[in-house]
Amino acid sequence: MSEEQRPTGAALWRRGAFAAIPAAGFLELAAHVVQTRSVAPREDWEAARAYVEAHAAPDDLVDFAPRWVDPVGREVFGASLATLPREARPDETRFPRALEVSIRGAHLPELAAWRRAEEHRFGRVTVTQWDNPAPAHVLDDLVSLVDPQRMRVSRVDGGREADCTATRSTGQSGGLGYGPAVPGDRFTCPGGGFVGASVVADLDYRPRRCIYAPAPGGGGLVRLRFLDVRAGRTLHGHHAIYVEAERDRKGAPVTLTFKAGSTLVGSVTHHDGDGWKEFEFDTSDLAGQHVDLVAEISAPNGDRRQYCFEADTR
Repeated sequence: MSEEQRPTGAALWRRGAFAAIPAAGFLELAAHVVQTRSVAPREDWEAARAYVEAHAAPDDLVDFAPRWVDPVGREVFGASLATLPREARPDETRFPRALEVSIRGAHLPELAAWRRAEEHRFGRVTVTQWDNPAPAHVLDDLVSLVDPQRMRVSRVDGGREADCTATRSTGQSGGLGYGPAVPGDRFTCPGGGFVGASVVADLDYRPRRCIYAPAPGGGGLVRLRFLDVRAGRTLHGHHAIYVEAERDRKGAPVTLTFKAGSTLVGSVTHHDGDGWKEFEFDTSDLAGQHVDLVAEISAPNGDRRQYCFEADTR
């Protein structure tokens, strides 16, 4: 081949590019086959749902793995199985058993220390039963006590305490950047704001059912009094700030303090970046008693302190 007939660099590049097109097409076709064959068909999900519906006890956890398949699970299983207490749970400690619905061999890391009891396959969907080796015995869940019959709410500013009024109206859903959902039943406080049982997205964008009680700042605080609480040996809980207000890590810390009469039960501070943070206080001196438990929420600055907490006695 003469020098005149030898292909130039540009021509060689064009030949290589055209040769790569069929190869890319075959790779795309192969990927498509893998993806479509790995999808669990609807009938597999429905078969798994029928099994779970027949075997799940009210206090069992029902959840889906991997985490990204949760929307599919909620759509197929419905609100009767994918309930709010299960989907927006504080943690897994109170559940004696879990029915994990999974695809592609995935498992929830939260259940890694639990005992695998049995497993059932429904096509590409697997239901695994996990037994909690040490389930927590909850006496009173403070979120369930958010009711005018069991709780009083007030706001304290400059030493003056004003009651927050129990109101009932239409609930409003939250939205990205707009804070948590506004419950229909809530306590409306002087100067604006409300306290009530709601669901917030934590720093990992996971839903958490908790008591929404934003800190007012400026030396003020919100005071919640839970009436006739059965005390155990510990007060266990979690707290967080709505993700859109926490993720930039620029807000003031929020402090939660618990008291029973003149007794300080404990205090914990949430800093931006902590996410859904666990806390626990020793209440063995109060065990067996019925007490009025007071929670106070405060912050140096109230700007975007969309704070939420949950706690229970054990």
